[in-house]
Amino acid sequence: MEVVAGLAGLLIGAVAAWVRTRAGAAAEASRQAHLAARIGYWQDEAERAKASAARAEERAAAWAAGYQQGREDALALARAIADQNAGNGLTAGLTRS
Repeated sequence: MEVVAGLAGLLIGAVAAWVRTRAGAAAEASRQAHLAARIGYWQDEAERAKASAARAEERAAAWAAGYQQGREDALALARAIADQNAGNGLTAGLTRS
């Protein structure tokens, strides 16, 4: 009888170890899947941030070019007005540099 009880104990122990190992493996697989999903999420976030930064850089460059063009236009207009008013006394005493 003791032999049967010993074999039953070994069998139950083996089954319990197998179940525990399977549960641990399933938990690890679930953990790995969760981590992979988080990595994918943050990679997508990084790509969106890069695209947003690129758009912001393009807008800043366009604004700077427009600002420079507007500045040049304003200076050209001021020079044209000064040249036009040079002989009518409105700018008497002012020197052109």
